[in-house]
Amino acid sequence: MRILVASLNFPAVAQTLAGNLPGDEIVPTPEPELAQACKSAQVVVPTMARIPAEVIRGSGLQLIHQWGVGLEGVDIAAATAEGIPVCNVPADQAVENAESTSEHAVFLMMAVARRLNRFADTFRQGPWGTPLGTSLFGRRALIVGLGRVGQALTRRLGDLGMEVAGIKAHPDPALAEALGLIELAGPEDLHRLLGASDFVAATLTANPSTVGMFDQAAFAAMRPGAFLVNVGRGSVVDEAALLAALDAGHLGGAGLDVFAAEPPAPDNPLLHHPLVVATPHIGGVTEQSFAAIGRRLAANIERLRRGEPLLFRAN
Repeated sequence: MRILVASLNFPAVAQTLAGNLPGDEIVPTPEPELAQACKSAQVVVPTMARIPAEVIRGSGLQLIHQWGVGLEGVDIAAATAEGIPVCNVPADQAVENAESTSEHAVFLMMAVARRLNRFADTFRQGPWGTPLGTSLFGRRALIVGLGRVGQALTRRLGDLGMEVAGIKAHPDPALAEALGLIELAGPEDLHRLLGASDFVAATLTANPSTVGMFDQAAFAAMRPGAFLVNVGRGSVVDEAALLAALDAGHLGGAGLDVFAAEPPAPDNPLLHHPLVVATPHIGGVTEQSFAAIGRRLAANIERLRRGEPLLFRAN
């Protein structure tokens, strides 16, 4: 079977698939070449690439299978019209991904709070024992998006001595109690809780209700000196508004693992801002996470090969 990985980024995806499907042809493919390449492929793994109708129609695809959860870039209606199943790996089928991503969120929180970007200057020119940082314990965090990643992050932050509140589209009192949240509210209370939080972690997926959620008004509502971390989707943050809030000194810093356009342009000012710690979408890029996702995806491809019903279909 010919299986396209729709990007030259995230090279471990192709490597992991090759280890799970040694008899198949795994082909990393640049996004501009997808339309032609899909004509002679049976499976495409979107990763971060868009799979629009013009790629789907007239292709030889028998399956579109995401590496992980997000399917916002796939034209599911077009795939359905062509009789092509669309599948993903739900978060509860690869908990290692949520655990890895939540762990990375903690790293970014610590990095911005301890002023990681200034360490090199201290070693070069001193004075020793600087910069003055902020600890997480005793501070209040707000997690926006309480899916698997947000829930895993809640537990980690609680263990670090933080008070944690949450925002969820449909708040569940039982979930709030199970997680030990000081408050769980809906999106209508976002600005109020932003103003009461020292750290804000976005663990959101991208959909019409979340894109651009962190805009100028949201940043204005945040507590002066507060820190933002985003390990969900870059499109939920208005990057121009974030940059303005950082430049104005209103925010204490930002830890960003995701960006509105990926990879971001090399001259994106957020990549070079002294108050930003940026990482290249690696929250879930760990050996444990990729091994778990690879097993699930490969098992579904084997089901396709045997003519069996596919798991985790979105259409």
